[in-house]
Amino acid sequence: MHWETRLLATLLPILYGLLSLAYALVFFRNDPVARRAAPTGLLVTLGLHVLYLVRLAMLEHRVPIANSFEAMSALALALGIAYLVQEKRSGTPHTGAIFVPLIFLCQTVASAFADPARSVSPALQSPLFGIHIGTALLGYAAFAVSAIFGALYVLLYHNLKAHRFGLIYDRLPSLEILSGMNLRAAGFGLACLTLAIGVGALWSLRVHSDFWQDPKVWLSVFAWSIYAACFLVRYVRGWGGPRVAYLTIAGFLVIVVSMLAVNSHGA
Repeated sequence: MHWETRLLATLLPILYGLLSLAYALVFFRNDPVARRAAPTGLLVTLGLHVLYLVRLAMLEHRVPIANSFEAMSALALALGIAYLVQEKRSGTPHTGAIFVPLIFLCQTVASAFADPARSVSPALQSPLFGIHIGTALLGYAAFAVSAIFGALYVLLYHNLKAHRFGLIYDRLPSLEILSGMNLRAAGFGLACLTLAIGVGALWSLRVHSDFWQDPKVWLSVFAWSIYAACFLVRYVRGWGGPRVAYLTIAGFLVIVVSMLAVNSHGA
């Protein structure tokens, strides 16, 4: 790993850590300086994160997801992008106190164990494979964002029902905004996963024709079906409120459990 990538790998966890503190100040103290600086700082840090992965790809002549730690760094970037899109659309940075520490944790682990693989299958160097993995990670990150917004919706919903009007009530957006963020993140994830499945099928046909036997393929299709069903019941059956929030939370939990089961079986 060259010095510039080592520098960025060291710098990124530090920046995400500082941003975690800034977003904590926004949530707990509603600090005006932190409120202005945190979103801009996150945008700049995400730009540096893109630069890090692009530079790593140029040096290694491949998509930088050859091992689990590189994939974790890419997931951290995807999570940051998915969250920032929702923050810009909602106009409130208070939920960053939940999301940014998750990004910090992922990138800290990725940077601590960064060890680029030199021997990589030529098939993994295909641009189609890069698009497939990139959109899949972005989709799963968006599903994580959707699940967290769904959990925040449920939390605020039950606080309001119990007539508890504390910090949660003061800092979180309204139920209507949380519901919109929950659905938009799920929709963004569904669009990304649709593209990932399509591109992945094209790439896999060039590499091995029996790709459909891979459990990860069925996991992706299963995840797609869960969120497609979520939008079906939302707009056809008219479901709303906590039921849709619970469905997006359950969908993400099923995805996580399925991925862990598939990976442990593969190991």
